[in-house]
Amino acid sequence: MQPNNLTALDFEDIKSSIKSYLRTRTEFTDYDFDGSALSYLVDALAYNTYYTSFNANMAINEAFLSSATIRDNIVNIAKLLNYVPNSIRASRASLNFEFQTNIINGAYPSTATLLKGPVAVGGGYTWSTIEDITVNVDTSTGKGKLDALTVYQGSLVTSNFVVDTFKTGEYEIPTPNADISTLVVRVKPNESSTTFDLYTQADNITDLNNSTRVYFLSEGQDMRYRVKFGDNVIGRDLTDGEVVSLTYLVTQGAEANEVQRFKFRGRIQTGTGDDQNVIAGLVIDTSTRCISQLGEDAEKVESIKYNAPRYYATQNRAVTSQDYSVITKKLYNNADTVVAYGGDLLNPPVYGKVYIAIKTKTGSPLNDATKNSLESRLRTYSMASIDPIIVDPDEMFVSPKVFVQYDPASGANVSDLTTGVQNAIGEWGAQTQINNFNAVFRNSAFQRAISGSDSGISDVSTQISVMKYIKPTTNQTNTYCITIGSGLYDSNPSNDGSTDCAKEAVIQSGTFRTADRPGVDQQFEDNGFGELQTYFNTGSKKYITNPSIGSVDYSTGQICFGPVNIVGSGPNVPDDSNISTPDDGDDGTGDGGDSGTDTGIGTVIDTDALNNDLKIPVVVIPANPNTIPSSTPGTVLSVVNPEVTVAPIGTTPPPSIPLNSLTPGIFNDIPTLVDITPFENPGTDNTSACF
Repeated sequence: MQPNNLTALDFEDIKSSIKSYLRTRTEFTDYDFDGSALSYLVDALAYNTYYTSFNANMAINEAFLSSATIRDNIVNIAKLLNYVPNSIRASRASLNFEFQTNIINGAYPSTATLLKGPVAVGGGYTWSTIEDITVNVDTSTGKGKLDALTVYQGSLVTSNFVVDTFKTGEYEIPTPNADISTLVVRVKPNESSTTFDLYTQADNITDLNNSTRVYFLSEGQDMRYRVKFGDNVIGRDLTDGEVVSLTYLVTQGAEANEVQRFKFRGRIQTGTGDDQNVIAGLVIDTSTRCISQLGEDAEKVESIKYNAPRYYATQNRAVTSQDYSVITKKLYNNADTVVAYGGDLLNPPVYGKVYIAIKTKTGSPLNDATKNSLESRLRTYSMASIDPIIVDPDEMFVSPKVFVQYDPASGANVSDLTTGVQNAIGEWGAQTQINNFNAVFRNSAFQRAISGSDSGISDVSTQISVMKYIKPTTNQTNTYCITIGSGLYDSNPSNDGSTDCAKEAVIQSGTFRTADRPGVDQQFEDNGFGELQTYFNTGSKKYITNPSIGSVDYSTGQICFGPVNIVGSGPNVPDDSNISTPDDGDDGTGDGGDSGTDTGIGTVIDTDALNNDLKIPVVVIPANPNTIPSSTPGTVLSVVNPEVTVAPIGTTPPPSIPLNSLTPGIFNDIPTLVDITPFENPGTDNTSACF
């Protein structure tokens, strides 16, 4: 009789199966396996079978993308889908500086070249350029400028290989810290040659022939990338004696982000080839400066498993909305999350267009040049009748106020409870993936997470408000409409306006200034009957300046403010019309630096960023605070770090959360959001102007 249980993977089950089989033999019919020396042999057989079964199970799991756990195996499977994982990426910064040359043979040089390689140091890291940059020099003053110079954290390294056709034909970069986006591949005829052919990376083979100078890239073992060339059918093959030169940046990735101060350490060479006659004095240009950003670690295995099949499904063409999302993330490295949707989903619908909203890793919006470049590149993938449009994400913020009552007999204290509530909110945010596209805020789950943070909590109540920004164009008369995608609260449903009874306002704006009252900080609110009114406060009195300057649809949540001519903002709202000389407040000099005492080669560059966008926050109370969805497919729904009040039960009177406690002032600056993974620091609004 053969064993009848071949699927058992538990040690005891395997051992029992072996005993059952042995008992079928006549010589072991009445044998006591547990009390005999044969039990050791049974244990050894069971262990061997157990390990063999386990290894076989794990090995077969590693053959499938969804169940594999070892990076090399996942990469090999992704390679079959023509997916190359993203390598580590160098952090970058934008620097401006000018330099002074000396007179040579009675005249200043006409040009100067910043040599590639190390340029600056900052934050304990070396910052380099990846190519020589030549600029003109003013021959009357000897001064030259390098504006918006992009520097990368890391060191340039070159690896050379002599071609030997008897070997594998793959050339491995010997470090896992190489930024492949900076890789330059050159091929020389021989070691003594000074000329070379520049090779480009091939993504597909449809337009290649036997002489095309291309290379194919893949990730090998231990995260080391490999370069392979053609076979004289698809791409040119290399011949014996040729030299392959791989130049790339070795970097620390995300570690070098957020560096703000740099010192020049580069070499500037004049047209005469002399780099000793240049005195480089670095100066600040606040219009384009920015902190270092966009550095990131190599792509994680979870991301590879998610992106590889989706990238393969696009087949280098964009037909579905998911195709646009996947391709956009591949084209734009700063994209954290991308959502694409057809214009037919809008109200009113717009046919023939697909809209792509990008939530960047730095949190900053894309500038017009980047949008135009992305749209142009996406058109090469899209169908002829579809026009891709890059749009900024529509921001919507949920602002909770939390009141927690606890039982003092439980031994809990206010400090520990407050910390526990904040930690629970962070865990809730990570589980629900809030602060992202297509997010939904559910108040019941939010309160349940808070209640479960400590057994001493007896009750949790919340007030939920929602905020959106109006971004007006100054010195123009316009009407601005926003919507939260759901209804607004009605403070007195039975009052239809036929009586003089007032309704409590459920809409409150931040401060702004209009052309007719440029020196007065005004706000607007609703009157409860579908109209907006502007007003200003003078301490104890409220003055209505316009009783009807917009409309409200309480059923849909649409708010239209205007027509109005906004000329500026209140004292706390960022506005470029109110900023004359940027200053970070370090020394009061207005120069954005800290002391200005460093000069010449050692001059310090301070890259604090400025927020010059005018935004008017509008806070509303939703009709249904229990479920708040994103208002559009391109809306990023974020949750503001809540204000938490903790008090013992029986507090007299218990703290209340009044209906009219709308506070748009907290949104005058970038609000502090619930700190969750994978949400990143929202950064500052002008950082994307650097790249």
